[in-house]
Amino acid sequence: MNRLTSLALVSSLSLVALSGCAGPDNPQQSLTGTEWQVRDLNGMDVTGELPGSIGQAVGTLNFGDDGRLYGRAFCNGFHGGYLLLGDKLETTGMASTMMMCTPAQMEREQAMLDILGNGQRIEFNPAGELVIHAKDGRTLTAR
Repeated sequence: MNRLTSLALVSSLSLVALSGCAGPDNPQQSLTGTEWQVRDLNGMDVTGELPGSIGQAVGTLNFGDDGRLYGRAFCNGFHGGYLLLGDKLETTGMASTMMMCTPAQMEREQAMLDILGNGQRIEFNPAGELVIHAKDGRTLTAR
């Protein structure tokens, strides 16, 4: 398989509103210091092993206290910046590696990055999971 490691721009993640934060009054403290593992993409459990997967077939999100957002999208790594403004999260300069993986990994990656790119609202559910809601109603849930 072709392992192109150059960076490509990923769609900007737009503004995402924070609501229903269970935890500290400062939403940044709720997001940072944890590697969030993506568990569900729009109702589909994505925690299982993918047969024939290349590398680490997981989705992760990391919100650094230095304003960096980075992680893995089931195949490729991504990174960019973020800024919390009141109850809104603004992301900038998002980029991703361009490694070719299995079709199943690429499908999950596309869904994850698309939901992030169309993010509208973030909340913490009663179980303490991070839920990102896209404009079209799709969700990404991470623990």
